[in-house]
Amino acid sequence: MSTSPNGLALVPGRFRLLLLALFLAFGGTAVASGTRVERLVDAILLALVLVAAVLDLRERGRRWRVGGLAAGIILLSVVDLNVQIPHLASLVDAMMVVFSGLVVWRAYIAVMRRQRPVGDRIVGAICVYALIGLAWAKTYEALDGIVPGSFRFPADTAWATPGLLRYTYFSFVTLGTLGYGDVTPVTALAGTLAWMEAITGQLYLAITVARLVALSMADSSGSDPAARA
Repeated sequence: MSTSPNGLALVPGRFRLLLLALFLAFGGTAVASGTRVERLVDAILLALVLVAAVLDLRERGRRWRVGGLAAGIILLSVVDLNVQIPHLASLVDAMMVVFSGLVVWRAYIAVMRRQRPVGDRIVGAICVYALIGLAWAKTYEALDGIVPGSFRFPADTAWATPGLLRYTYFSFVTLGTLGYGDVTPVTALAGTLAWMEAITGQLYLAITVARLVALSMADSSGSDPAARA
């Protein structure tokens, strides 16, 4: 096991657990949609993602910060399931956005280094992309909770049912700039967030592909382009 200059432990096989948890969360949310236990399933799957993210970061001296935030999110999610407190769900969503941002930042730094195996770079990059989409989904859900009617959902589709699924759908459609138009932002703030996410998705793909190519070339030549910059 090697260690990068900023203290991140470079362990092969990282981010597999997080990727699995994200796939389970997205798939499980879709399967449970419309059932009585939908909120419970969403909370459990979200907790799995939080735990997997904390375990896969493996940062020396920093895991407790991310872990503490994850524990707070899980605790408040449990409270929200049992007690109806106004705007508590929006607070949980906001905390999840902050958590996702921290994990995205640390994970991106961890995978985009020369010592990192190629497989970890690819899996980590996928996890970062999925977490970006999840963070935006939580942002939209929080916004719609605080300002109801921020989005228009088709009445004859599954997106008319309240829940994280419809915001996740809109988030990834926007992040990938697919633009189906079935779910649309109504308010100016919602529309502004939507185009900001679309730009984020394009920039992430362009920058990440360029960085991965540069790292592969550096690995082959035995030099780090970032070190010469």
